[in-house]
Amino acid sequence: MNSTISKPNYRLLLKQNADFRYLWLARASSCFGDSLYNLAISWLVYSMTGSSLQVGLVIVTKFLPEMILGLFIGAWVDRLNKKILMQISDAAQALLTGALAVLMLTGQLQLLHIYLITIGLSIMGNLFATSQSSFLPELIRDKTYLISANSLLSVSLQITRILGTVAGGILVASIGNSGAVIVDAVTFIASLALIQQIKRRGKAPKDSRAATGLSIFEEIREGWGWLRGQTAMLLLILLGTLSNIALGPSNVLPPMLIGELLQGGSSELGIFNAAIAAGLLLGGLFVGSRSPRRIGIWFSCGLGVQGLGMCVIALSPALWSACFGNLILGFGVTVTVIPMSTLFQLLVPSALRGRVNSISSMAFNISIPLTYGGVGILADSIGVEVCFGLAAALFAVCLIIGLTNHHLRSLDIQAPQSSPSPQTGQSA
Repeated sequence: MNSTISKPNYRLLLKQNADFRYLWLARASSCFGDSLYNLAISWLVYSMTGSSLQVGLVIVTKFLPEMILGLFIGAWVDRLNKKILMQISDAAQALLTGALAVLMLTGQLQLLHIYLITIGLSIMGNLFATSQSSFLPELIRDKTYLISANSLLSVSLQITRILGTVAGGILVASIGNSGAVIVDAVTFIASLALIQQIKRRGKAPKDSRAATGLSIFEEIREGWGWLRGQTAMLLLILLGTLSNIALGPSNVLPPMLIGELLQGGSSELGIFNAAIAAGLLLGGLFVGSRSPRRIGIWFSCGLGVQGLGMCVIALSPALWSACFGNLILGFGVTVTVIPMSTLFQLLVPSALRGRVNSISSMAFNISIPLTYGGVGILADSIGVEVCFGLAAALFAVCLIIGLTNHHLRSLDIQAPQSSPSPQTGQSA
């Protein structure tokens, strides 16, 4: 028995695994830029049109390409070099945001340009995310460090979102929307340069079927055929989709909750939204510090924590209690998402990882446009607090399903069989 094995933690992961360190820095850079872009483009669209509907349509546009093209992107990720695909994504996003800045500076920008560029950025962003998720298990040799890696990426995402939103407001006020967009383009160039430093090449696995002459449609069917026989994976996708539906009130109804039920204004809405961001951050830090092995149970319990947060919000008589419920909700979201991401990376064969990830992402996201509209209509009929209560009930159902299913309950990260160092191997 080796008594010198250290518990996985962020410091060891970043210190001993240079490839992951570059990936982490690249992701943090581009996420910071995305936060700048999202704030600048929302403000720009509203300034151009005076319509909150147009702002909402631009946001919805970000989800459509993944729903339509996600399967094809996943198949290409399985075929090709993941490191190069991430660099192509960064380069394309830098060019797209640079073109947007030029259009803004020359006064030629039209609303159609924003929609087209948003679609392009969504496609390239999905390409990067799918490649990163598929590439990560190749960079983390010891699987006990995989959940720490996912946790660190999640924590960094929340921090950069907060910093990017604050910086975006300052930049838009000082150098204008076009200046903020230019900074976003620079972050993608920085990400591209950092990805180049990764030594592992991210080639398609030797058992990839791409070289056998299968068409991309046949490869997609191959991925779906494998997934149909995986009870635990199908259950994860089902529960993930149901939880996205249950999260609808938290994404759509805060203005109604604060304005009509709690008699607050925009400042109170900002505090309420900040609470869920704090919960997301705390949840990521908690999962990372615990480095759980029984991640199937953690995933299910995270669903229950989200339900508790929804229940607290539904019953809240005042702003402070609603904010506390939103903090619990954010905490639960991260406790659910990090184990789920890790489970996908552990359970899916490397040759199929891109396709299976794309199938799951499509299932998770297809509920978003439908839920966003349906929740608003439902709230007008039965009230905002009842909607949050129904969401809590749906989370409770998900918790029961998760904890009573032995396939999910038994999922465990196995103890390491060799050196626990998170150091990656040499270039493949």
